[in-house]
Amino acid sequence: MDEFLNILEKAAAEEAQAQRLYAAMILLAPDEDKPQLLEIFKDESDHAVIIQDMLVKYTTGQTGKVAEETGGVD
Repeated sequence: MDEFLNILEKAAAEEAQAQRLYAAMILLAPDEDKPQLLEIFKDESDHAVIIQDMLVKYTTGQTGKVAEETGGVD
């Protein structure tokens, strides 16, 4: 289980980094590319929420509620 938690923590960090990169790209991209980048950013946000809930679940034994409280990104 420790190895799994380490991988989850790494995944959470990678998702955060991906979100930062996509935010920067959205700011700098030509307008015609922004809708596609926003769609990718929304997917990354959803992934981050799922991973955070799993981290809560496996570190506290409680159900993660981030996804429930935030819902999917539309």
